[in-house]
Amino acid sequence: MDVLRSGLRARWPVVAALVWVWSGLLSGISAERLLAAERGRDQPASEDLAQLQAQLPDVQSISRAFKLVAKIARPGVVHIRVSGGERGAMSEDEIEEYLRERLKDRPNEEQSDPNDPESGKKREDLREQMRRWLQRMQPPPGAGSGIILDTAGHILTNNHVVAGRNDITVILHDEREFPAKVVGTDPKTDLAVVKIDAPDLHPLKLGNSDEMEVGDWVIAVGSPFGLQHTVTHGIVSAVGRADIMGVGIDYQNFIQTDAAINPGNSGGPLLNLRGEVVGVNTAIATHGDGVNAGIAFAIPSNMALRVAEQLKTNGSVTRGYLGIVPLAVEKTDVEIFGLPSAGGILVGDVVRKSPADHAGLQVDDVVVSINEVEIAGREQFRRLVADLRPDERVRLRVIRDGRETPLTVRIGVQPEDLRRTAAVSTQLGRAIARLGLRVRTLRVGMLPAFDEHARGVVVVERDEESKNAPDVTPRELVVGCNEYPVKTVHDLEEALTHIPKSREIVLKIQEPTGDMKLVRIKPRSRR
Repeated sequence: MDVLRSGLRARWPVVAALVWVWSGLLSGISAERLLAAERGRDQPASEDLAQLQAQLPDVQSISRAFKLVAKIARPGVVHIRVSGGERGAMSEDEIEEYLRERLKDRPNEEQSDPNDPESGKKREDLREQMRRWLQRMQPPPGAGSGIILDTAGHILTNNHVVAGRNDITVILHDEREFPAKVVGTDPKTDLAVVKIDAPDLHPLKLGNSDEMEVGDWVIAVGSPFGLQHTVTHGIVSAVGRADIMGVGIDYQNFIQTDAAINPGNSGGPLLNLRGEVVGVNTAIATHGDGVNAGIAFAIPSNMALRVAEQLKTNGSVTRGYLGIVPLAVEKTDVEIFGLPSAGGILVGDVVRKSPADHAGLQVDDVVVSINEVEIAGREQFRRLVADLRPDERVRLRVIRDGRETPLTVRIGVQPEDLRRTAAVSTQLGRAIARLGLRVRTLRVGMLPAFDEHARGVVVVERDEESKNAPDVTPRELVVGCNEYPVKTVHDLEEALTHIPKSREIVLKIQEPTGDMKLVRIKPRSRR
């Protein structure tokens, strides 16, 4: 301690500057005084120096917290070494690109000697030899990190670390190595569970990731570039990050951190200062070189735990299914659809014979809550639905045509290929049986031909078998019905209720060119 005091006296300006950074610890000393001291223009009184020294234990306590978390985490973090399998093999497109680069076989480049008929054949032989070699080439070995979940040997990691690999080896903190088998994988969240048979395992405790706030300190542990049990620290930069470009994960709800995370950290823990796992380190933002640029993403522990429990039990994840295409509610939609706020999601399309279809959800409905949980946006909505149990009955609050409508939906099982199911079975638009049309309300930006001030109902489909179907084509805009202006589907439906069936219907149509026309629908003749 005497040495510390001596060093402080000799170097007090440096210490003062460092402590000034921790301004919350210096409640009794003015910033101006410290700044002057740093520049050497003032000499602190002995009592000021004593006060600084008295605050040092607070700074040291932070260092002790980091050290304790690192020690707690060390036995529960593993290094994962993988090799073999199909993952990493080159695709046909990648092989072609490789051959073009190596053989300089680009368009408009003459590579064969026109005076030597054998040169072209030799070139093709070389190309074929290289192709066969590339097709047989084994994928390179890889590495990642993992989190011990229980004493039975279950280990949580990223799907991209182990998927498609034949040989997986788990290396514990004490250098013991064990072969691992894959229990289950979930590409939609990029999570996987593997298992080893090993004694004396030390699981890490999973914390509540919902409690994390921007500014919280966090610690990352893993094996970046093969450097096992590397510890880095930072803060929570953001929570609830979604729609991250270049990250091929369907369900994104990342914790963003500036803790240094690099290749090899994948699957390792992000911990709070209580030593609890609050995230699974998964992805980084880079400048194209694969190296950390101060922005990294971790899957929240609450999501990871829900997925891990299903993988341990079933080897796969079963998700809830509603059967709609959810769209984000934009600010301009508030006025168009008569919404109280920009919250919720807009029903873009409804899949035929889906739970949503059976419950009566319609295109242009706005879902504002599920089981009284307010919907803030599209990604949150998708996660909430996915977390529901199949056959569970849930309550939806829906705003339809400016009025709140409660609905009860019995949740289904999410199809394996969700996009394909939506593509082949989706009902496009809301059916207007009297007109033989399917239509939807025009939203800003929906059709480039119409500017942001355009209002009306877009023709989506025309029922060719309907005797009433008017002479209109998709992408035309209905802006009036008889004497009634039409801005929404509700306006069109409301107008039709005021028109007797014995009366002619006249639709005012705005074409994509901007031209207007009138389309007349004669009443059915009575027999």
